[in-house]
Amino acid sequence: MGSLSTLLPTAIHRRRGLVQSATTQAFRAFSGGADGLEGVFVDVHGPGAALIVYEGGAPRGLDARAEAAAALDILRPLGVRAVYLKPFAKDRSKMGGELPGIVTDPTPAAGEPLPESILITEHGWKLEVRLYDGLSTGLFLDQRENRAWVSRWAAERVKVTGVGGLPRVLNTFAYTCAFSVAAAVGGAVTTSVDVSSRYIEWGKRNFVHNGLELEPHRFAKMGTFEFFAYARKKGLSYDLIILDPPSFGAGSKKKGVRAWSSVADYAKLVHSAAGLLMRGGVILASTNTQELCRRGRLEREIVKGLGRSPRWLKLPGAPIDFAGERERFAAQAFAP
Repeated sequence: MGSLSTLLPTAIHRRRGLVQSATTQAFRAFSGGADGLEGVFVDVHGPGAALIVYEGGAPRGLDARAEAAAALDILRPLGVRAVYLKPFAKDRSKMGGELPGIVTDPTPAAGEPLPESILITEHGWKLEVRLYDGLSTGLFLDQRENRAWVSRWAAERVKVTGVGGLPRVLNTFAYTCAFSVAAAVGGAVTTSVDVSSRYIEWGKRNFVHNGLELEPHRFAKMGTFEFFAYARKKGLSYDLIILDPPSFGAGSKKKGVRAWSSVADYAKLVHSAAGLLMRGGVILASTNTQELCRRGRLEREIVKGLGRSPRWLKLPGAPIDFAGERERFAAQAFAP
């Protein structure tokens, strides 16, 4: 069995284009079995890194703290000063909603403590991440090139329509609004929708970090289907709609909202989104749900939701740091 001390240098060499980038500071430096060590991942976020270890996936007896120290020694020349540990339980439902203390501990597994929030650059824009805010950091690195695609799409649309007809982009399940920032940098007017006020506020800060005025952009603390109903009632429509939902979502009997499942509900999501598109509009649909990542499955859900085959658009290929994880995410852009 290899270790990070022997395998990480080779993995970094494979990603030397990213490592040497002057515009992007966040990437996956080590990708589990694709780089030789199942269940172990290392994500770099500027001065900090996250060592992700999956229970039941990583080698038995793995000393995570020792691996964190080894990773720090290798990553230090890249400017990394701390490695935080994020253990993922095999069955998170048994955790009762409680997280292991280490994922919220300001003291890293190796290195010096970093500020609660730090700014990293991605394709030149700035995004806020938090390395000990829980299991996630506020940024899904596998979507980096799709965000760049959105920014380019917006910029090209502005060239066609001019400033008098700026493209309108709806970002559903917006999380910390990184897709919205990319679209806004490209010149679009955005609407970001998420049920969490905390993430909506985080998203607003991401706009401010990039010198983007919050007006005329909109931030809606609502469920996605709730917003779809609102948008239909108000006659709102969009040039680009981004769908990147979680695999599961809790329902609310009080609000009459049933639980969400990507496997069961993705087609419905596509159908509802398509009804809000402008003529010639585009949908970017993405998922990390394993069943939907199987070859052709996401496309079938899209066709099912539309009731017909769309015009498929070309998205960037898998980022080099995720090239070995193709079964973990899927994305399609299409014009209904």
